Amino acid sequence: MKTVADLMTRQVLTVDPEASAKEAAHELVLAGYHGAPVRDSAGHVLGVLSTTDVADQVEPKKVGDVMAPVLFAVMAADPAMDAVKRMVETGTHRLVVVDESGELVGLVTPMDVLKALLGGWRPE
Repeated sequence: MKTVADLMTRQVLTVDPEASAKEAAHELVLAGYHGAPVRDSAGHVLGVLSTTDVADQVEPKKVGDVMAPVLFAVMAADPAMDAVKRMVETGTHRLVVVDESGELVGLVTPMDVLKALLGGWRPE
C-alpha cells in the first residue's frame, strides 16, 4: 500500500508568518509555486499562503495576516488514497504532512499525485 510518504515532496519552501506578504509572494513566484506552508520557528505549521491570498492586498501586510489556516493535515504513514480523497473532497491544492509533534515534514499537491500515477501507481 502506498503511503503519503511515497507521494509527498520533502523539500518544501516555507514562509515565516512575520514576513511581508508581498515579499513572500515574490519568493513564491520566483520559485514557480502558487503557495507554501507558513510555519513558526519551532517548525509547526500555522497556515498556508497562496499567491491568491496576497493578490488583492493593497496595503502592506504580514504573511500571518493573510494566510489561510491549515484545516487538513496528514501524516506520512497515512494511506496515500486517504490524502487524495481528502484533497478532492475539500478542494485542497496543498495538503501539509506533519509528524507526531505537528512539525512539517512534507507537502502533497495534485502534481505529486500525477507524478505517482505516471510512475505506475494504481490506487486501490
